[in-house]
Amino acid sequence: MTAKSAFLTAVAAALILCACGAPLTEQSQACDAHRHGAALVTRYVAVYGSRIALPATTMFYACLRPAGSRVALGIDELGSVYGSDATTGAFRAAGTYVAAQSSTGELSLAVCARYSSTRLCTPAQHWLTVVDTKTRRQAHVPIYASLPVPALVPFPATVALSPQGALAWLQSSTVGATVSKRLQLWATALQPGGRSRLAATPAMIDTGSIDPASVRFSGRTLHWTRDRQRHHLALP
Repeated sequence: MTAKSAFLTAVAAALILCACGAPLTEQSQACDAHRHGAALVTRYVAVYGSRIALPATTMFYACLRPAGSRVALGIDELGSVYGSDATTGAFRAAGTYVAAQSSTGELSLAVCARYSSTRLCTPAQHWLTVVDTKTRRQAHVPIYASLPVPALVPFPATVALSPQGALAWLQSSTVGATVSKRLQLWATALQPGGRSRLAATPAMIDTGSIDPASVRFSGRTLHWTRDRQRHHLALP
């Protein structure tokens, strides 16, 4: 990770912990005050961005409508032709739950892979942040966490979210630094893990030719199609 990526990650972590990064008057506003221009609005939640001190950098928050307190999701930085060293987006909501996809180091990895050997590059980091806006508990779930060689992987990923507290996603398999067409289906239930944490225990459920459009939840039962065959699994 470059010094810049490390700095942005530290800033995001500090803002998530203290829920700061905007004037006090904004923090005290009700959730519905941010509906206009929000990145995502549903019957239950809103996701909106707020510029912070860094140039061209936005901190995203989720809140429970109409008047819930905000919870930080992550930082998004304007990038270049090679990408960005800090991204947050691809928001999804189900009931009071919100999921966001974040990354750091993609720009640095892309530049390094272009001009150097991929094996000498620092891997990018990718993760999912899931927030229950009703309880303000959250989980940070790493994806592409065990690549043997740094690789430029497809991101954002396909994500499914259950209003009953479950998360699933697809990530690409890799052979060295090469991304293959085989997909891996991962999933986890989300359980209360304390006052501010959702406990997650990700496990790979299936791998192969999985149809991304088929991945969905019915309650906590995960449904998907592989090789035109339907499958399902009830999460605990």
